[in-house]
Formats: sequence, C-alpha cells, structure tokens
Amino acid sequence: MMALHSLSLETPQQLFYSDDFFKPAKAQQPSANSSPINASMDSQNKSENMMEAAGHFANNQIRDGVVTWIQGGYWNLQIVDMSDNSDNNNQISSSISISSNSTANFLANFTMIRPDGSLSHNHIINNFSSNNVVLSDNDIVVTGMADIRSNNGLEYEQVPLIVHLMGKKVLGLTIDVSKTEGHFASPNEMFGTLISGVGINGSNSASTTTMNHEERSMTNESSNKASMPLMKH
Repeated sequence: MMALHSLSLETPQQLFYSDDFFKPAKAQQPSANSSPINASMDSQNKSENMMEAAGHFANNQIRDGVVTWIQGGYWNLQIVDMSDNSDNNNQISSSISISSNSTANFLANFTMIRPDGSLSHNHIINNFSSNNVVLSDNDIVVTGMADIRSNNGLEYEQVPLIVHLMGKKVLGLTIDVSKTEGHFASPNEMFGTLISGVGINGSNSASTTTMNHEERSMTNESSNKASMPLMKH
C-alpha cells in the first residue's frame, strides 16, 4: 500500500508525492501532462492509449435541504488502454462502449469545512483500482474501490466509488455512504469542474481546457487594463 505523504491542496499530480505533511492549501492549477504515470510513458504511447482529466471540486454537501459541508480541492482521473486495438471493446451501441482492456486511476485531495468556518479537515482518495470503464460520446463513467484518508491517517478502506465525467467537463463523484458512516451523505454527487484534459474528446494529439475563445479575449482585454484592481480571496 502506498504510504501517505501529504494532505496539502496542491495539484493532483504533486500532492500525493510530497515529503511535507498537512501544508496549508496552495491554489495551483493541475496539469494533465506531468503526472508520475505520464513520466513512465513515451509521448507516442500516451497520445494513443491514454486519457487524462484534472480539475477542482466546488461542492456543497446538503442534508435535509441545508448545506452541512463545503468541499473544495483537486481531482485527477487517468484511463489507460492496455491494448492497441480499440475493436476489443464491448460495443453496446454506436456511441457507448465498455472498455474491457482499460484500467483507471483516480486521485483526489479536498477540504471539508462547515459553513460557519468550523471543523475544517482534509481527505485524500487514493489506492483506487478499477477495470470497469464506460465511454460514450459525452460521458465517461468509472466504477472502482479506493481508500479515503483524513488528517488522522486511513479512515475508510476499500470504499466503492463512481466517477462520472459529465459532458466531459463536469465531475460527479459518488462515495458509498454505508462504507463511510454517512460522512459524505448527500442527495447530490460531489461536483467538480474540468481544468485540463488529454484525449478525453477523442483528439489525443491536443489538450483540452475549459476556456473558450470568448473567455480568452475577455481575459486579454482585462489584463490590458492595468488600473483595474484585482479581487483578493
């Protein structure tokens, strides 16, 4: 079992391999091109056989119509096709397939805090294992098992998860309630948004980001207005 080294809110690829323990949160964007898995693969194989998505959580956990926890952090999903022949996938329809030759890895690091600012604590999801990957034109669904750690170490072991990338831009994470003593119980999935991705839109030669042309134009225009004050969080 991989040893836990960090619960700091750094990028998904960095936070699980740092030597420091429980650093303050750092607002760094995840990069889908610098993970340890990528480092062990040459660029040609990665572009042909790998999909990767990374982003952040932005979620309110709700019970009985009341926000009980605010959750924020980072997540990373990697899917590796173990064969060179995509025809081995089990085709359900022209737009949906179950990839019997694919494996997936999911990592997450997030903070939970009460709306009044109390009871702040961190969680890491790691040791994920899955060979159940469903791909469609718009969605990616991965089911598997993972460990969930907190500030005190391993808290929940081998918890069933459903990782759903909706529209290939919005993450919906479902964490088994019974295996986690209701700690993540909510009528909605734990939502997150995509920051960057490789190969998830069927174009493995280019990265995908959530910023479109109009947003880039607005960003450039704003950056030229030096007199405009910046919002501090």
